Amino acid sequence: MKFKSLISSLCLVVVAQLSASAQAEVVIHGTRIVYPADARETTVQVTSSGLKPSLVQVWIDDGDTKSTPENSNAPFVITPPLSRVDAGKSQAFRVLALPSAAQLSQTQETLYWLNVLDIPAKPKQEENAAPMNYLQLAIRSRIKLFYRPTLIQDQAAKAGEKIQWFKRDQLIIAKNPTPFFITIKGINQTLGKNTVDIFPEGLMLKPFSEESINLKVSNFDKLSYVTINDFGGDNEYNLKF
Repeated sequence: MKFKSLISSLCLVVVAQLSASAQAEVVIHGTRIVYPADARETTVQVTSSGLKPSLVQVWIDDGDTKSTPENSNAPFVITPPLSRVDAGKSQAFRVLALPSAAQLSQTQETLYWLNVLDIPAKPKQEENAAPMNYLQLAIRSRIKLFYRPTLIQDQAAKAGEKIQWFKRDQLIIAKNPTPFFITIKGINQTLGKNTVDIFPEGLMLKPFSEESINLKVSNFDKLSYVTINDFGGDNEYNLKF
């Protein structure tokens, strides 16, 4: 009976710690970073919404979700790479391109990913107290970082409206004729007085690429699509074939 009580107590501690730690308490300001090729640096800011300090580690990778700060080969450096962020406080991280970034394409964007690892503080234990069992989770958040060449910077604002649309049997084709990565957040269809997002999963179009989309609808009338701009806001356009 005592053994069962001990197991139950341990399970409660694990579940409580899991519930408390399952949500990242360090929040990134913004949903994407644009790094202009002619910039000396750019910054990303995070804020701790938790009640305790966090240790925050930041690095950039080229798309490998298993990357670590030690094996990343992205041509960027972040300073500081590791920082304590107190509860309710913010921390700015500087992102600087290395000289090797000059070897990236100068005619289209290159995509990288910014990683922010939130390492919560270890729970304090009272002196002479029995050892405490707990489960502690470090949560990683990732946002896109677009390296944007100088020659194309003025064209970015109109990239979303330049997507070309075609019908092919039961599919529609989205073609990106621009040198930018374009994120399609959704495709809306107006049915009477209601507007329904019939493609909530969205997708990201690479520069000069196309993607097939199965909307699983019987007609393609009154369609519009929503893209995400540099500031994380929505831009909506009529979808025309």
